[in-house]
Amino acid sequence: MKSRILKVKDYREVDVEPLLRPFVPDETALEAELRRLTNPYIRWEPGEEVSAGDQVVCRLLSDCPRYNKEKVRFVAGSGMFQRELENLSIGMRVGETREAALPEGKVSLTLAGVMNRVAPEPSDEMVEKLELDGVHTVAEYRAYLLEQQREAAFGQDSFEALKKLTREVISGSEFILYREDWAEAINRELDRCRTLCRQEGMVLEEMTPEQFQGRIPVKSYHELVAMLQYDGWDNLCRYLLGRRYAETDSFHSGEAEYEAFIADYAKT
Repeated sequence: MKSRILKVKDYREVDVEPLLRPFVPDETALEAELRRLTNPYIRWEPGEEVSAGDQVVCRLLSDCPRYNKEKVRFVAGSGMFQRELENLSIGMRVGETREAALPEGKVSLTLAGVMNRVAPEPSDEMVEKLELDGVHTVAEYRAYLLEQQREAAFGQDSFEALKKLTREVISGSEFILYREDWAEAINRELDRCRTLCRQEGMVLEEMTPEQFQGRIPVKSYHELVAMLQYDGWDNLCRYLLGRRYAETDSFHSGEAEYEAFIADYAKT
């Protein structure tokens, strides 16, 4: 490759701090994950009063055939049956009757029975069975979930910051770029796309708009080539910068290593 860098803008000079929001834990999601830990240990006991998540057996009376049934089962608050009737059952006691005015007509619900959902508190033994490296207690599992949240939030929030960083480093650096290197970069990306498509039994040049959907944001092979040509110069700059940073960290790779990587990748 004849293209090269003459001067690199120091990425540490780019201020991306305003684009990075402080991390705020989602405590509701954390608690939901901890409750999910107890799912294999849930038991059901006959009860008298309905709470959200309990299994309900009831009798429905209505002029609407759909809601005129002698015996109906549902989980209160699950939304799997009819949300208004499910919510109506919460707080009812066995033998009690309540009415609801639905768009289909008035419905009378009589509670015939309830199985209360009994979930134990999360325990270290439950965590151990997950077999997560370095995670053995509930406190460690909570910290593990929190770190996952932090990484996900950073991945979302850092996108714009990374775009700004890349854009300003490229615009502030100086390059000598050759057209043949630009063409080679495009062909390499096309080769990568061909390999991915071949793994799914498709030929890149013959793919239909439906086959591109959800895989590559274009509708035809020609649109893909045009997109890669448009992005080619910046991609070449990014490649040169990446290679410069890699060499600064004493990491070296060449054409032979790249060809070996592609050949190995195609086998997987």
